[in-house]
Amino acid sequence: MINNHILFSLILFLIVIHSLQSYHAPLKTLSASDYRKSLFDTTGGLFQTNGHGIIKVRAESAPPKYRLGYMPMRNRAEIIRLMLEESGVPYELEVFGFRDWATSVKATTPMGKCPVLRNYDGKGNDLCQEGAITRLLASELGLDGKDSAERAKLDSLYCLWFSTMRNNGLSHDGRCVRANGAQKTLIHTHPTHRPMLIQHEFHWRREFSIESLKGLEGSRRKDRPKYDETFRLNDLDKAGRSLLALDYFEEALTETESDGPYLLGANPSYVDLGLFYILFELAEPSNIPDFADYFDLPMLGRLVEALAHRPQINEYLKSERRMPRYAREETTGLSLYTYIEGKWSLNV
Repeated sequence: MINNHILFSLILFLIVIHSLQSYHAPLKTLSASDYRKSLFDTTGGLFQTNGHGIIKVRAESAPPKYRLGYMPMRNRAEIIRLMLEESGVPYELEVFGFRDWATSVKATTPMGKCPVLRNYDGKGNDLCQEGAITRLLASELGLDGKDSAERAKLDSLYCLWFSTMRNNGLSHDGRCVRANGAQKTLIHTHPTHRPMLIQHEFHWRREFSIESLKGLEGSRRKDRPKYDETFRLNDLDKAGRSLLALDYFEEALTETESDGPYLLGANPSYVDLGLFYILFELAEPSNIPDFADYFDLPMLGRLVEALAHRPQINEYLKSERRMPRYAREETTGLSLYTYIEGKWSLNV
């Protein structure tokens, strides 16, 4: 007689084996245009998406060198995709809807996380974590400087970018911090359609928030506090912290202004690309398209303009293989994960 513990272990083992077999089975090739249209047509947004396949990028020129796996959104994979696009390397985007992620793909990734870089070492091993993949590809694609000094400088700037403008890797415009006196109820819909109500007392701590900047009056940089003069414990609100980060990178770009529009001068780095996609979103018509003038950030405006017109980046931004934007709650910036149009990203 098999006891319940052994039976449960056997069932779990079979589920994992099934998931691994599903991954190793050949994946179908997806049409980028058809897939993007299906996203706009998905009622309920990201959490209701289905499908698991490959979008091939420049595969007609050479065998793909990389396979990057992620759900159908920009978010944690966007800096990585921009690096691959800027380099011009052939690659595959393994895209999986959230339902596929939850039921099968998650079990095939290290730590159960994505994005994931498949077979990153040529030995069949996969690599997850946005930062690890970013640093690896920056080195392999020549986007991390020419020597150890430049690599160290970029690493420092990347750490700052990640902890401020990337909100420490979170996707929802800030982190949840419990606090007395501010109660809110969040309702999320699980893939099984079971509504989950979560009640906490908290406030949203954001290091960078586009929504907060939208309600702010324009100002001059000289009248604002400086990042390196500000203590970690401070009285700045979310808009003030957002400007603090923007001002720091503005000053960093000013230091290399005579050499070119990027953090190292003439050539873009992976940190420039990270700055770019967040600033490109900030400059969307529905946000603050004139942010550079409005907040006295000419060097950041110059960086966006320069990168947006680099041939490989420009082609990617206008292509159907770029994932759509998703909506955010107007007052909090909370990600709603429903797909919306944006500049060069239309529902056609």
